[in-house]
Amino acid sequence: MTIIPADYLNEIADEYGVTDAELEVLSLAIQGVSNADIAARLNIQAAAARKRLGEIYKKFHISGAGPGKLAKLQQILVERHRMKEARGGDDLEPKTDPSQPLRDWGQAPDVSIFYGREEELKTASTWMIEEDCRVLALLGMGGIGKTSLSVKLAKQSEEEFDCVVWRSLRQAPSLSELLTDLLRILARPARSILSDPLDEKISHLIKVLRDRQCLLVLDRVDAILSPEELAGQYRDGYRNYGDFFRRLAEETHQSCVVLTSLETPREIALRAGNNAPVRTMTLGGLQTDDAGEIFKVKGLDSKTEEKKKWADLVELYRGNPLALKIVATTIKELFGGSVREFLKQNTLVFGDIDTLLEQQLSRLSELEREIVYWLAIERFPASMEQLQNDILLPLPPKDILEALESLKRRSLIEKSQEDGVAVFALQPVVMEYVTQQLVEQVCAEIVELSRSQKLDKVKTFRSHSLLKVDEEDSELRTLQENLLLKPVKERLLRMFRSDRRLSERLGKIQVLLEDKFPLEVGYSIDNILNLLGELNLEPVAN
Repeated sequence: MTIIPADYLNEIADEYGVTDAELEVLSLAIQGVSNADIAARLNIQAAAARKRLGEIYKKFHISGAGPGKLAKLQQILVERHRMKEARGGDDLEPKTDPSQPLRDWGQAPDVSIFYGREEELKTASTWMIEEDCRVLALLGMGGIGKTSLSVKLAKQSEEEFDCVVWRSLRQAPSLSELLTDLLRILARPARSILSDPLDEKISHLIKVLRDRQCLLVLDRVDAILSPEELAGQYRDGYRNYGDFFRRLAEETHQSCVVLTSLETPREIALRAGNNAPVRTMTLGGLQTDDAGEIFKVKGLDSKTEEKKKWADLVELYRGNPLALKIVATTIKELFGGSVREFLKQNTLVFGDIDTLLEQQLSRLSELEREIVYWLAIERFPASMEQLQNDILLPLPPKDILEALESLKRRSLIEKSQEDGVAVFALQPVVMEYVTQQLVEQVCAEIVELSRSQKLDKVKTFRSHSLLKVDEEDSELRTLQENLLLKPVKERLLRMFRSDRRLSERLGKIQVLLEDKFPLEVGYSIDNILNLLGELNLEPVAN
């Protein structure tokens, strides 16, 4: 009988997921030890020994009955060991015959129904196959279709690659877990490799990507990125992913790694370029005709006399496929298929759309949130200089520039030019959501301030003005009155239940603020006076 070294047996057992308890039984069984003696040596029941052997046969895909199964297992182990020796003991070998393609789609969603994106598919395919792009990041806000595009792209291009592996990072696996998974799929790693330091594991994976043409898709990279910081920062415990992405981008190999994310990892952003081996593609919305296919699947006809209104709807939601699917369902079920009737409601944010935006806005840093609130107050595109003047405490231009760049990476703001100056604005649906959040936050802070009389309990009410004093811009003033000041007043009236009670509370807050240092008060005194003016009441003295 050919002797199989214990270290190699450990390697092969690890590859097939054989547990330590099962390995004890396996090592004795292949030496010819009887089942009864195995049980005696390991101090277990004979039935337990048989059960462990049965699990091993399943893991090696050995069927049948009787002693023939053990003979088959011994043959597999011996052949595998001989192959390794013939290769000179190399620790990595292809998982399958290199002439046979490897496909592992993991939890990739079904994309049999797919809308538009012909240009994006063509461009990304050209980058990967003809221009040797090593890393491609597909970016965009939630619901824009990054995941679906990554699957469609991989399906469309799979014949160009020896290996295709699609993995989601939604559950935020550690880098070690991910590398172990990928190495087990793409190669037959020795047990020693799977216990190597991370840097060496990365080297082993890059060797595989260098030896074979692989298409590796890592979806939902944003799951390992940190919320409440500028875009592209890593969560605690995940910073080693930065080195992984850096090496994938910098070291030569003949494969392509596709990432999808709400925001760009900084290592990718720094190395991306039009002619570089690292590329980024920020997805915009669907064209009107492509969006029409979504409506058609929902049983709606966007080619009717309301065609212009359907186009307006697509523009308002910036062609976001998920948002359009949600709103199409509402139009069909509540408005009899009439987009005109839906648009009369003057609301874009509801139900699952609210949830979609909340998930993305919750990731913002403190300064990013302050800026999006000001953009909601400004209503029209604002320059960086305007934002600097709006923000209560002076900040270095560098901080504001970095925050704007981060918001742009998150696809939450739109940039344009006015008279040669860069200006920034929120998308309509984002504008509506942020406005709602601003109103709710200000009301909550007013209630808290009236209760506690402690100014340090409020922030947004002090740092943002609900009504900018600009008599020359009557249109902006009217918008701020109708969309900010009045909703705050109406919400507070529901909370305090009468004009008089609200006036009393606002009066107390006014008295409190008059004794404070102006910088500490910020915009809050103006907000109080504007609310009292909206109520057509003077403060009620105690």
